[in-house]
Amino acid sequence: MNANAMKRRFSLNAVLAGAICAVSAASASAVEYIPVCKASLLGGQYFLKGTNANVNANGSLNVAPVVRFSDQWSLIPHYWFNYQGTKGVGDGVGAGTLWQQQMDHKVGFTGIFSPAATDWKHKHSVSYRRNFMKETLDESWGYGLFDYDKLAVGIEAENVYNDPFSYRLGFDAYKIGFPNYKSLESQTGVDPAGNPLNRELTSVDVLDTWNFQLSAAGSRPYPYEDPVVSLHATYSVLWQVYNDQRLVNRLGQFNTNKPFGRQDFQQNIGLAVGYPTTMKMWGRDLRVSYTMGVTAGHNGSNQNSFDAARTQFIHDAYSYYSFGVGPNWSVAWGDKKRPSSVNLSFQFNHQQYTGRLAQNSEGVYTGSNQWQDRYIASLGQSYPIATGFNLVARANFLWAASNQAMEKTYLYTYRTANYMMGFTYEY
Repeated sequence: MNANAMKRRFSLNAVLAGAICAVSAASASAVEYIPVCKASLLGGQYFLKGTNANVNANGSLNVAPVVRFSDQWSLIPHYWFNYQGTKGVGDGVGAGTLWQQQMDHKVGFTGIFSPAATDWKHKHSVSYRRNFMKETLDESWGYGLFDYDKLAVGIEAENVYNDPFSYRLGFDAYKIGFPNYKSLESQTGVDPAGNPLNRELTSVDVLDTWNFQLSAAGSRPYPYEDPVVSLHATYSVLWQVYNDQRLVNRLGQFNTNKPFGRQDFQQNIGLAVGYPTTMKMWGRDLRVSYTMGVTAGHNGSNQNSFDAARTQFIHDAYSYYSFGVGPNWSVAWGDKKRPSSVNLSFQFNHQQYTGRLAQNSEGVYTGSNQWQDRYIASLGQSYPIATGFNLVARANFLWAASNQAMEKTYLYTYRTANYMMGFTYEY
């Protein structure tokens, strides 16, 4: 699909979003609900190591009206569409790849029960998501190697003890499947050059997972009675089960006596401090917000790896620690409901594998564990131009560095950037 056709498609989606929102608003007197509609149409460009891709479009549509049956019961049907024609700076980078397109459709329902005379909200949700990915120009939608389906259910309890501050607990279960992905080793046993592949990929559906996640989050003003800053904390633990990925032993064979295949346990914790303030500059009242965040994570996996080409066993190949830190600044002015704003953020992330070994440019293992550092800077601007419409511009930059020098199929040390400009609509 060429760029002009894609732009026409997203222009149609923007018109459709406006029509849906208009119908919702017109019917609000007959049906007790709150229409919520968001849409965007952006154009931009992606850069990798100084080389640029063609200009392409990004677009999204989000419709999620709140239907109120009573003071205690509400239902939120949800439809989300997203098209990404311009790669994000954080997307995976195959060696020398500039081009990638993604498209998402997601439909879901969330029921909310608010017990009388309490601050609690109980939420129950179910959703289905279909992601399409094209990595080459000659691929057709629906046939991408990494297309996936996600079916999810979840429950959450939230206590809004001092609006907007709250604490909540949640549990989610979801299944992710890759209908078009079949590992090369399950079909041929060798790569395109005739070399043996890694043994953990011998089965067919090695990427499919069952996932079970517990999460907790909370926010608090400080000091409580006369707040100056806001404190935020999150914690989650995710259990991933790869039913069709068998465990690899030191001989490059499989542990057939194990009842399950690969299992990963991911834990993540995040802490943030927000400091909102106001100031006057150039005759304007500015609303300034500064946030400093820190994250830490650990993935514990029982899977090993065996490089058959070099007869190298790698114990604990998928376990790692991660750490992130960075500030975020935003400045807004004008109407509080339709403000102009500028946002600037910076993020540093470090990932250290506990067993995976780094290689030199020839593929020889160095004996050191593999690591990667990523530095991400983002700058954004939003300016209201009409009721519900904003003119937006964004720029993102990423620098990645690693001790992994083997980059024949995947880059570990590189620079990427992108910019996006366009319009958003919100009702």
